[in-house]
Amino acid sequence: MGDTPLLRFAQWYWPGKPPLAKACWVVATVARARAARELLAALEEARQGPLALLLLDEGDYGGPLPWARMPTLAPARILSRLQPRILLCLDDDPRSRALAAAASCPVAWVNGRASELLSLGVVAVASEAVAERIGGGVVTGDPLVAWPAAPDAPAGAWSCERFQAVRKAGRWIVYFAGTEPGEEALAYTTFLALSAGSGGLLALAPADPGRHEEVYRESIKYHLTTVRQSRLMTSEVPPKTRVYYIESPEARRAMHDCADLVVAGGTLVAGAPLPAELPAGGAAILAGPYPRNPLLAAAVDAEVVLSCAAAADLGHAAGAWLADAPGRTRMAQAFGRWTASQPEARARFLAWFAELSRRAV
Repeated sequence: MGDTPLLRFAQWYWPGKPPLAKACWVVATVARARAARELLAALEEARQGPLALLLLDEGDYGGPLPWARMPTLAPARILSRLQPRILLCLDDDPRSRALAAAASCPVAWVNGRASELLSLGVVAVASEAVAERIGGGVVTGDPLVAWPAAPDAPAGAWSCERFQAVRKAGRWIVYFAGTEPGEEALAYTTFLALSAGSGGLLALAPADPGRHEEVYRESIKYHLTTVRQSRLMTSEVPPKTRVYYIESPEARRAMHDCADLVVAGGTLVAGAPLPAELPAGGAAILAGPYPRNPLLAAAVDAEVVLSCAAAADLGHAAGAWLADAPGRTRMAQAFGRWTASQPEARARFLAWFAELSRRAV
């Protein structure tokens, strides 16, 4: 039916049954419905019965599914008109919760993150961490994100042993990985605040290699002993180094295994979404308040990547995690398990929902 809504507002008052009775109705905002197009297409391909959208807000959907907007009617009245076989809720919203509470059919939640949803249907959660926090749910992974398989480990001579002099001095390493314009200044101010009570090493890698010279020239004003990877003649980083610029692709990936804490670039300033890159494991990852990379945003929502609510909180959050070595280890391990299982998340979710849908017939 294309862009034509399945039901005009007036039809909610007409007698009789609307089209697609006993369908699976997907309850979502327009933005979520757009983001879930691949998942919805996979559900259609599974041919488990009619599929339609009940949109919670205004906006152009523009997708292939038949759809209707949520009218200003009581949930029971809406459900009597829809006669759903099953409700699939993509958004945790007061309106979708009200529908779920009034429904006599099965209700399923995608990427549920609140314990209250457990009493409103069955809940698919994105990670073990979320399931543990809310006290239940079926761990499927995040079916909305097509996560690529983990890349092979980089080949080459890079080794974390080059930081052994830094480690012998009892110093920690914080790696700001893939920084965008405007984020390097925050990296320096955060590092200086962290270093006030204890020594440390700042490893820094701008996302754009073409900015290396620009960022290096800006660093002079901070008066910190700085070494560039491309100009280091020995394999070991001198113990008095305070800032170490990471410049080769091999080193950018390997630094995740060498650092105590990785701060994700592209999350510290607001802006347009960044191209999707696979976040690397190895160390606990701390994201700022703007995880624009969709893969990283999914990991934050799955609670396998740390996050802070504001850029001003970055120093405090980083300091707290640097002081919690066991906590960093647990987070790094949780992230590793999640990224290893995430490529099959959509298939697991589809199998789980297929069984739920069969029982709803």
